[in-house]
Amino acid sequence: MKNIFKNNCCDGIYNSFDIHFTSACDNKCEHCIDLKYSGLNINKPDIRAISNTIISNQNGFDDVLFLGGEPCLYLEELLECIRLIRKNSQLKIYVTTSVPKNCFDKKELFYMILEEVDGINLSVQHYKEDIADEIRKTKSKFDRQTFYQNLPNKNKIRINLNIVKPFLFTKEELMNCLLHYDKMGFNEIKISEIQHGTEFFVSFEEVFNLRLQPAFSTGCQTYLNNEQIFSLIKTPILLKRSCFMCEETLKASWLDVLKVGFMLMNRKKDMGKYGVVYENGLLTKQWR
Repeated sequence: MKNIFKNNCCDGIYNSFDIHFTSACDNKCEHCIDLKYSGLNINKPDIRAISNTIISNQNGFDDVLFLGGEPCLYLEELLECIRLIRKNSQLKIYVTTSVPKNCFDKKELFYMILEEVDGINLSVQHYKEDIADEIRKTKSKFDRQTFYQNLPNKNKIRINLNIVKPFLFTKEELMNCLLHYDKMGFNEIKISEIQHGTEFFVSFEEVFNLRLQPAFSTGCQTYLNNEQIFSLIKTPILLKRSCFMCEETLKASWLDVLKVGFMLMNRKKDMGKYGVVYENGLLTKQWR
């Protein structure tokens, strides 16, 4: 009974490091979560400092996730850092990337990273590149869809799609995206509700006319039943929803209120480990 509410990514159930590998990014997405934090504004990652921090503090942790900024702007450094962590720990290693042109120009290096990691998240934005360019606020300089199609190790690759106004927020467009990437044979597809109020936020439940359990109290990440919702899709689909704690337009349910009370009474008990490691090796307990 005590763990009934321990089911969210903000509940401390994941023992993980987020690695803010670099503040540099080749995109300017207006809904980017990184815009919410000031960070350190350091572009070049110090891979020795980062790896030493993780290796020295690894007890009780299970995995690391490389983020940014855009970690793949520094492919050589990223690969070396991954190998240092792999050599000196048992941590699982993941990377999230928007796949900059660097990955195309140095594809063999990118393939090496795919071989080394346990999983990689590709933030593709949209299957139509003109719309994806609008979301990223930058023009693509290579054929992304052909590049995605020809990637090796697809069993390690997750496609990330963001439900966000005014670019990808209708049932028709979302289904077209899902069908497009479903044919490529990736491990799974993740659909995420983007926060930041009425300008960007769109509810997956409203788009598909569904009624789901409250995200905050029953779990913000859920694998959907494809047979019931996406009968033509074979790839597993993970839905990441927003809740009233992170999205100002949402309201708490009675179950959410009950969970808040539970958290207040148990805030120092049975919490998982979490840390953010910045470009210079600084370790903090949360994003700054």
